Amino acid sequence: MDTIQEYIDRRTLIVGDVNSGKTDQTLKILQRFLRAGYGENIAILDLAPESVGGVGGKMKPPLGEPLVYLTTSISAPRLTGRNENHIQQLAEKNSTAIEKLFVKFRQQKRAILFVNDATLYLQAGHFKRFVEILDNASTQIINAYYGNTFTDSELSQREKDLTEDLMKICDKIITMPCRTL
Repeated sequence: MDTIQEYIDRRTLIVGDVNSGKTDQTLKILQRFLRAGYGENIAILDLAPESVGGVGGKMKPPLGEPLVYLTTSISAPRLTGRNENHIQQLAEKNSTAIEKLFVKFRQQKRAILFVNDATLYLQAGHFKRFVEILDNASTQIINAYYGNTFTDSELSQREKDLTEDLMKICDKIITMPCRTL
């Protein structure tokens, strides 16, 4: 059944470990919305970095659709940071860049919001501000890292705690199974 009703007027969160298929699942849901004719109502906040060593990556929505696609240059702090201090600096820089996307999104007035890799904002951003942005859309499909790939650190613990806070305010949570290599 190729329905989107299970997502309409709801907050859906897709979680999983690195390379578990979170972005692919998000794209599949996006394609269902596009087939149903909702393109003009959709905005995408792509908060993911470019792929680093096969980890992460932008969403790459289909070309020629009337949706709004907002992204910026994002670092992968834990994969590119030299030490804990540098990792935190990269996360804070990401947060500042992402907040500029939030401003652009608010100007778009779209009822359906897709967020790719929310945890890149949650690493150093403000949870309340993130929820306020989500609340600008009646339908939200979000994906976020929630796994054990990265070693425990202050940043990883903050990200995990805020992802769990996000889970508490979602209507539906889709947990992606770990892929075996």
